Amino acid sequence: MFKRLLVAGVSSACLLFLFFWLGQFRSELQAQEIQEGMLRQAEEITSKLSPEELVGQVIHVAIPGTVLDPIAKKEIETIKPGGVILFGRNLGSKSDIKSLNKDLQTSALENTGLPLLISVDQEGGRVIRVKDGVTQFPGAMALGQTKDKDMAKKVGFVTSYQLRKLGLNFLFAPDMDINNNPFNPVINTRSLGSNLETVLNAGVSYEEGARLGGSIPVIKHFPGHGDTNVDSHLGLPKIEKTLEELKSFELIPFQTAIQNGADAIMSAHIVYPKIDPNFPATLSSKILGDLLRKEFQYQGLIITDAMEMDAIDEHYQKEDPGVLALIAGADIILMTSWGPTTQSMRDQILQAYKKGTLVREGKDLLKEAVKRQIYYKLKYGIITEFADASKNGRASSIFPKELPEVLKNHFVEQDKNRENLFSQYYQETLNRDVSRKAIVSFPKTFLPENVSIENTVFYLKGEEFLSDLKSRNISNSDLANLRKKLEKKEVKRAVLNSFTQTELDLALSIAQKFPEAEIVCLHYGTPFLDLPDATNLKILFSFSPTPESKKALLYSVLDRKNEIPLVDLILKPNPKKTSASTETEEDSVTKNTK
Repeated sequence: MFKRLLVAGVSSACLLFLFFWLGQFRSELQAQEIQEGMLRQAEEITSKLSPEELVGQVIHVAIPGTVLDPIAKKEIETIKPGGVILFGRNLGSKSDIKSLNKDLQTSALENTGLPLLISVDQEGGRVIRVKDGVTQFPGAMALGQTKDKDMAKKVGFVTSYQLRKLGLNFLFAPDMDINNNPFNPVINTRSLGSNLETVLNAGVSYEEGARLGGSIPVIKHFPGHGDTNVDSHLGLPKIEKTLEELKSFELIPFQTAIQNGADAIMSAHIVYPKIDPNFPATLSSKILGDLLRKEFQYQGLIITDAMEMDAIDEHYQKEDPGVLALIAGADIILMTSWGPTTQSMRDQILQAYKKGTLVREGKDLLKEAVKRQIYYKLKYGIITEFADASKNGRASSIFPKELPEVLKNHFVEQDKNRENLFSQYYQETLNRDVSRKAIVSFPKTFLPENVSIENTVFYLKGEEFLSDLKSRNISNSDLANLRKKLEKKEVKRAVLNSFTQTELDLALSIAQKFPEAEIVCLHYGTPFLDLPDATNLKILFSFSPTPESKKALLYSVLDRKNEIPLVDLILKPNPKKTSASTETEEDSVTKNTK
């Protein structure tokens, strides 16, 4: 009897395993069929394009206004671009954004036959282009300080999902640079943090969530822009590190994200002399080709940072930088202008293509770049999204006539999955919760309950702060009254806010004049300033000027019960110490985060 039961049990287990294995095998076969189908479609579409159209597809351009005006219309007709980047100047209300993107796509389909990748820098915090229709989350550094991978994934998903609903399908985030140089003038709070673990965990999670949201996320700036003290918009940064040094630090977040499925990377306009003394990463075959494509086996999109930036424009313009970038391994040449500049870039690449310069080792690099871009437009459902609008102009001859059934079903399921995930990930309190959890303290941890509200005087500026105080029936003081209350010792704590160095210096002067009172500064600007240092001065950082971040700062004083943790960043050293005990605390912050 026991033997029969044993045989029956083993048989059932084998059947279950076989059923599971067959299911997995079937799923893998279907995934392979879907991928091969999209690759065939991309190949077929690419083969129909003229040299002029191929060149246009690898160029992304900007436009001047909030509507498809004659200048924007001419740009699409002339360049026939593969994408358009939108800035704050282009983005009005939610309905305006939808209308603009619809008009852009209609014009692109008529003139190029394919829908556009419409990109935007929506990093959160101080880099927010879309003000209506997309949640204004705090910036990357705030997100990193939460130490919460689940939150990072949700923020990435919601941002991407909401952008896609507005017609913005290409998200230039997350920034994977490790900002371990506190003198970095350009990355700063756009980085998730100063240490590897923070950037790795938050960055990979954000990218994964954003990928599921529908707008293609772009990790940047490869191979790392964190350890610079030059802004590549204004000059040519150099990082004197060997490849092995980069592999042990800066490259780890990028490589991990690639292994996790990242589909798009932006290159850095930075020279790494010990890897390639002649060219910045954007133009370097050693960095984009040998390292990223070959060694890291990256198959996704490579987009350059803006080619008008001084790092390229002032140093490599005579060397046909667009051609060099494509030869190096880039797929998309990002332009942030229109008119003569973009036409010059198009002419430069077209001339090189006709000469055969873009054919290397038997490969047509231009066609490869276009095919890859079209593949990702297929993968994210961007091409199928415009199937009903593809009957006019150039689209009537190159747009896919009929997709295989397996691809149709895949895109239907893709949309359903996004809707289901949005219902799971999005809560109205998400932005509030992230903003609150991001608040950290300097130079020590901070316990709000040490002083009661009755023993606190507020001197706050800015509508968000004042309206929040008013809603709580708490009065706001002017500076003279604050000083008077402290002089008479009517209060034990004073709360100010700051965004600039001047405002931080004011907080220090008050702390030094009234050493027996606790001075709390709510700072929503960059932490990479000359931070004031006094035993009775506490600074709370939000790293972000968004409305919810400002509310979170005030919440941290008025309502928070638990201790606010110490900031986990490499900050600028302060040569003027006023307290040995404070020096020990700050030094421990610096040492523990390197």
